[in-house]
Amino acid sequence: MSVESTETAALSAIACGSSSPTSPSDIGITLTGTGVTTYTYTADVAPILTRDCVSCHSGSRADAGLNFTSYAGVLRAVTPGSDQSPLVRVIQPAGPMYANLSGDRNQKVQVIYDWVVNSHAAQ
Repeated sequence: MSVESTETAALSAIACGSSSPTSPSDIGITLTGTGVTTYTYTADVAPILTRDCVSCHSGSRADAGLNFTSYAGVLRAVTPGSDQSPLVRVIQPAGPMYANLSGDRNQKVQVIYDWVVNSHAAQ
């Protein structure tokens, strides 16, 4: 099993301590971005992940083997330019991580989608 498929399986199985039977590849993309091509990890995505994801994906508690405290760590769940990236899929409204997003969830999904797909995961 490849590293990417192992990570994808892990992302689908872990929802900050609870299990989910949904594989990221089975989650439909129902919420896309707005077409923005200028989002960066540092300015736009890191604040979202810090607020909503690092409590489960950092340090000694790197659920699914993912540590979202660094750009390199986040790239383990991202394929730049691809809406098939595990991160894009698990935060969709039908995905296991959507409920972990705070505030305007849909806006955060759109930012992350645009960052991965349209900004090609720019640092």
